Amino acid sequence: MKFYFSILLIFTTVISNAQARMELTPKGFDPNPIRGSLPFMTNEKFINGTQLWIQEFSRGESDISEVTENSLTIDAFRDNAFFYRNLGNTFYQKVRYRIKLSKEGNEYVLSFQITEIYANKTLLNSGITDYFKPDGKMKDGFEEVKPSIEKTVGIILNSYHRYITNYAKT
Repeated sequence: MKFYFSILLIFTTVISNAQARMELTPKGFDPNPIRGSLPFMTNEKFINGTQLWIQEFSRGESDISEVTENSLTIDAFRDNAFFYRNLGNTFYQKVRYRIKLSKEGNEYVLSFQITEIYANKTLLNSGITDYFKPDGKMKDGFEEVKPSIEKTVGIILNSYHRYITNYAKT
């Protein structure tokens, strides 16, 4: 039993270290951009794979622009991207995010930004960094924003990394 637990622990450590992570700071996400390794693929296959990924991941709610030979920009929505609690109620926010991707050799470079926040289909006049106090700590009542949005960004980035890595092998 100890042997299996040891193997599981090693596997979990390797997987968790391989995952792309961004931290929300008062200035935005850090590190931004991030780099990820790619198996060999052509620029055309990279662009096609990225377009297929966002269509599947966002269920068709995305816009692709600024397509070049080796780069593109994606704007998409994510429901329940982050939440906070107030007076016993939980409020989930939808976000519109922008990903700029480019291929440089056997790496991709990805920058991530939240461009809009929605509450009940209403665009808010605030940005994700507005949940911070001037001293860099989260505002009172919004402590769940940081871990919940970081988890969402991790899901997006890891989904992309897994998809494009597997797509390269096809």
